[in-house]
Parts: sequence; C-alpha cells; structure tokens
Amino acid sequence: MTAWRFVPCTVVCLFVLLLWGMQSGQAKPMDDCSRPLLVRASETYSPFSMKDENGFAVGIDNAFISKVLKSVGCDVRFAFMPWKRSLYAVKQGNVDILPSASLTAERAKYGLFSVPYRDDVIGFVVRNGDAGRIGLSSLKDVIAQGLVIGHVRGAYRGEAFENFMNSPEGSRHISDVPLGPHGLQLLLANRVDLLLGIPAAYVAQAEQQGHGHSVEGHPFILAREPVRLMFSAKTIAPELARKISDAILRETQTAEYKALYGNQGVDLN
Repeated sequence: MTAWRFVPCTVVCLFVLLLWGMQSGQAKPMDDCSRPLLVRASETYSPFSMKDENGFAVGIDNAFISKVLKSVGCDVRFAFMPWKRSLYAVKQGNVDILPSASLTAERAKYGLFSVPYRDDVIGFVVRNGDAGRIGLSSLKDVIAQGLVIGHVRGAYRGEAFENFMNSPEGSRHISDVPLGPHGLQLLLANRVDLLLGIPAAYVAQAEQQGHGHSVEGHPFILAREPVRLMFSAKTIAPELARKISDAILRETQTAEYKALYGNQGVDLN
C-alpha cells in the first residue's frame, strides 16, 4: 500500500481542537473553505486510516479525502480521536468532518452527510481455526451458542445489529470495547468470541501487532453498509457539503479511485 503522509498530529492537534472549538462557537457555518477543515482520523483503522511512526495520518481514506477536499479548494488537517468522542466533537462543532460514517436518523439531527464514498463489508473476525468451528447464518445463532460479540462503542453496524443490540436477549451477548485494538486483545484472551467490524481491517491490524496468524475472518457477512463523510452542521453549510459531494461523485468515476478501493468502491452513476 502507498504510504500517504499528512500533517503530524500530536500535541499540535490538541491546540487545533481548542482553536476550532472557539471558532465554531463564534462563526456561522461556512459555505466555502475560509479556513482549513479539521477531519477526524483513526490511529488503527488499517488500511483506511492509521497513524504512522512519525505521527502522520496515513491510509486510503485519508488519501481520498485529502484529494477530494483539495479539488474544491479546501485545506485539510487531521486529528486523531476515538470514534465515540469524535461523534460528540462533530455535534459540538469542534471537528468539521467525520469520515467512514453511516447515515442514521440520530446523527442526521446534528450533522450533514455526503454521498457514499465507499462500502463497509461488515462481519466478524475470530480466533484462527474458529471460522470453521462457529457456524453462523444469523445473529440468532450467537444466542443459541452462547457467544459474546466484541463491539466498538458507538460504531453503527447496520440495522440488523442495532435491533439485536437493543433487544433484551441480544444485549447480554455484547461486550463494548473503546477501540479496535482493545477488541483484538479481548478476542485473543478468550474474553469475546467474535469481533464485529470490517474483517479485512481487523486482520490487517492483527498483522501490524504481530498477531497475523492468530485471527481470521468469518465467512458470515452481516451487512454491506455505505459510508459517507459526516459534516458538523455547526461549521459546514449545506452549500459546502453539496460542493464536496459533487467532488466525490467526480472522483468515484476515475480509474485511480477504482484501484484504491476495489470491491469496496461505490458506483454512483
């Protein structure tokens, strides 16, 4: 994978977040890029968003987003933060853009959304050897077999899982985790049986942590969910959100985009 490098984000990002917070409380939503846009990045969401050894935000989502924003004249800064905290930051106007976001009714109360820019293929990773041992055809099999699902707190994984998680019986089979790497640790320690998310991303994370042969993707696919850029309604006006969406539409028609995302790319024709 190409090493995409952006502005390093350590102590500087803490200052930037404070500055953005003061600006968002004083200014109306922008209809153009009068300042750099602050974009949330993940440290461990390989291959989409990672933090390299020099503190840079790298990964294919960050490369795509940077190209799209620059095509409409927007400078970009990346800030690393956990998923649930980033949702709150978007709601408060302290972060302008949250990538890899699913459109939900609750989030639409305080955010705007772009057109989809890729698909999440949602499923499970398990300990090596368990893909053949654990038979799954639906989430009901999780209950029948007494299994425990590790789930990153605040992440949306489709309507079927939302219904399962909010049911009295299903909720007893879910263990919330703050970050993906913590979930992998729980999986390898036999604290959870299944880790819910993007299997390919978790396998890549395990390889980076030196556990590449310890986990594998389960063949059961729970959902295929389109993901978008989520804009803070406090800082981004609908006009700017539409301009960025138009740029995404143009970019998804290119050969470079198709090479970047492969079968997780979207066809918006």
